[in-house]
This record gives sequence, C-alpha cells and structure tokens, in this order.
Amino acid sequence: MERLLGIWRFTSRSKEEKVMKRALLVLIVVGLMAVPVINVAAQTYKVGFACMTLAYTWMTYAYQAVIDEAANYPEIELVAVNAEGDAAKQVQIMEDFIAQGFDAILVNPLNVDVLVPVIEDAVAAGIPVATFDRRAFNQDSTIFHVGADDVFGGRLALEYVAAKLDGEGKIVHILGELGASPTINRAQGIHEQIVHYPGLEIVFEQSGMFNPADGLRVMEDAITSTARDFDAVICANDDSALGAIQAMIDAGIDFDDVVVVGYDGVPGGLSALIAGELDATIQYPVEMARLATEQLCKYVIDGTLPEVIDYDILPWLLVPSNYETEAEMNYELN
Repeated sequence: MERLLGIWRFTSRSKEEKVMKRALLVLIVVGLMAVPVINVAAQTYKVGFACMTLAYTWMTYAYQAVIDEAANYPEIELVAVNAEGDAAKQVQIMEDFIAQGFDAILVNPLNVDVLVPVIEDAVAAGIPVATFDRRAFNQDSTIFHVGADDVFGGRLALEYVAAKLDGEGKIVHILGELGASPTINRAQGIHEQIVHYPGLEIVFEQSGMFNPADGLRVMEDAITSTARDFDAVICANDDSALGAIQAMIDAGIDFDDVVVVGYDGVPGGLSALIAGELDATIQYPVEMARLATEQLCKYVIDGTLPEVIDYDILPWLLVPSNYETEAEMNYELN
C-alpha cells in the first residue's frame, strides 16, 4: 500500500510538474512575443528648448530643472539652445526648430512681443509651443503657460515695504529688463498697491536689467539723483539687488536706515538676507520650469493637456525668520 501510495504521489507530482512547465513555457513565449512589440512601438520625440539666457542666476536653476525633468522621459530627446539674452537669436533658434521638424518647443520669451510671429509659425507648422516663466502677449497660439503671479509678487514687495515704513517713505524702484513680462507685471503690482498708501512715494525708477552691474550703476544714479533721500529700495530680482547693495556699501549707507527688497530667492539673495543687507526677497518658484517640462513631455507622448492651461504659482515672501524652511534654494547655503 505504501508503495502504491508512493507511486501515486510520484505520478501526481509528475503530472503537476508537466502542467506547471507547460504554463511556464506559455508565459515565457508570450513574454518573448510581447517585448519586441513594445520596443517596436517605442518612439522618440524631439523637444526644443529655446532658453532666453543663462546670465541670470535664477535662470541657471530653471534651465537645470528643465534638463532634469526631461531626462525622466526616455521617449523625449531634449535639445536646449541658449539665446544669450538676444531676442533675435531666440527667434532664430525657434525657426531652426521649426525647419528641423521638432515635435514641440518650450520657450521663455525674452520679450512679450518679439516672439509672437515665430510662435504662430510653429503652431501653423503643427508644432505645439508652451511657455514658462515669461509670457508672449497678444496671442493665443501657445498650448499652455506655467509661471508665477508677478503682479501679486509686486504687491507683496510693496506691502512689505509699507509695513516696515509704517506707510510713510520714499522708494527707489529698480526695474528689470524692459519689455519682459516679469518686469511689466512686477511693476504693475507695485504701482497698483502703492495707491493705498498716500504716504509712500516712488522717487526714482529705472531699469537695472536684472543683472548686478546695471543694478549697481542704477543705484549709484539713484543715490545721486535723490541726494540720498530715500527709505527703501525695491529691486526686480536678487541679481540687481546685489548690485544695488554694493552701490550703497560704496556710498557708506547704513542698512539700518533703508529697507531693501529683492526678488527670486536665489542663493546670493539669501546670503544678503543673512548678512542683514537684504530685508526680504520674493521667492520666484523654480518649480514652474520643472512643471512646464513635465506637462509638455506628457502632451507630446500621449496628448495629455494639463487641466489648467494658464497656471500661475503664487510667489511668497522670504525674510530672516522663515528662509530656512521656505526658501527653495536654501540647500545651496549648506
């Protein structure tokens, strides 16, 4: 009986093994058949990034965010070209992308008007265009935009100054690059908000071109023009604020006597905040660059559009008491 039972067990196990082997063989064959199909179906898409410039500190971080995010999509071949602050060159870059039949274009327009015709040309050629950071005005050809609410950011900067000065004082306003949407919108916010404070006055306003050298030059002019009679300085970005700070150091101005506000929240601005030379800066979120890239890659791959096609992230205030937890680039200070 034991022997018969042993034979039964052996026979039963043998049948089970055969069934399992057949099932495994089927799975292997199906798997081998499926893999080539996936590989054959895989497609690479060329996405062009017409980068406005890498001369601004914030833009170097945004540029890297675009590169890093695109790398998450094996289907995407990203081609990034730097326009070096030249709007005509940015137009030419986009024209080259069009001529080469790229599948999509990402761009942060140097100027609100100059790129409109080439954006429309791209769309006419069947190439979708998305913008981030900066806008192209008076057109509806871009498939989506991801940016920050710079009008709100301008109001935030003015509100901070108003609070620090108890609503009374004279302001030097150093603008960004003329014709750029952040310059236009940040200034709009400042001018809209100042009407609520009759005791505040902008006594000097000029473009610092978003860079330290021009920020320094313009601040030197402001010091001379106002005969040092000002209580606050609002700068369109941290780079120009650092130039303005140097001009004030050179002039022997005590930072206890003036409120200085920047914009961007880049490491140089945070360092000035720590040093007591900058009272506050507005965080301009680099996240917009990553998000715009993610959305464009998904659109190119499977046609998925973002739920919100005109999306502005709200910027926020950074001061000595919160920068350690709230600044995007605080890790750079470690």
